[in-house]
Amino acid sequence: MRRRMLLLTSVAVLVAFAGCRHRCHKLRKDDCCPAPGVGTRNPALLPPTGLPTTPGGAPSVLPPGGSNYLPPSPAPKPGGGPDVLFPDPLPPGAHSHSSRPVQPNKPAVLSGPVKPATAEPQRAAAGLPGYTKVKDGLFAGQKPTLDGFDSLKSAGFRTVIYLHAPGADVAAVKDVATTRDLNFLAIETTPETLAEASAKFDRAAGDRLNRPAYVFADDGARAGALWYLHFRNDAQGDDVARLRAKALGLSDQTEEGKAFAPAVEKVLEAK
Repeated sequence: MRRRMLLLTSVAVLVAFAGCRHRCHKLRKDDCCPAPGVGTRNPALLPPTGLPTTPGGAPSVLPPGGSNYLPPSPAPKPGGGPDVLFPDPLPPGAHSHSSRPVQPNKPAVLSGPVKPATAEPQRAAAGLPGYTKVKDGLFAGQKPTLDGFDSLKSAGFRTVIYLHAPGADVAAVKDVATTRDLNFLAIETTPETLAEASAKFDRAAGDRLNRPAYVFADDGARAGALWYLHFRNDAQGDDVARLRAKALGLSDQTEEGKAFAPAVEKVLEAK
């Protein structure tokens, strides 16, 4: 009896190994594991039936070995394209939108636009007889008193232009102006030197670094003659230039004015 049981057991083992050679050890091959290449893989990865896998003699895109998955793309070779550099990570607490530290307890907003500097000073009239505005950044009047120089400084003037006669005490006026941090320009103005004085005055009045500037003279006729030539150089007509210069001292009634009148005409004829 025991021999019979051993014989039956041996036969069952042989049948099991003969039915399937895979690890499932099923008795029938039909119930065995699926054939290689067929199973639970996604059918979308398989090419449609009836179509050639290598049309026109082109090499097949399927990898060898019967696998339905494409091989990974090879890594790009060094030097095959531009290198992409990424910024270094910011340290803790840093702000990426600005390199300036944000002050505590203050909102991080932009301030208003910076207003450009203007050549227009504040109103300065104390100690300045005949003070008047000629044009942007240029003002005129009579010789300032000590309080007048203080007014020019307080109002934000940069320069004073002194149209003086020969022998005038220029050094004293310069000392009063420079001690108040005012630029000082002295132009000797006579009928004989009127052409040269006019050229210097135009350069000084046209330089915006000198503005705002205050122009004064010991005599109104001297200042009026230079202003008249300045207006004519600005391409203003004779009537307009004469009218504007008359308000600044131009005259042909005084002795000084009568001396400058022919000199003015001479300068105009030379241009």
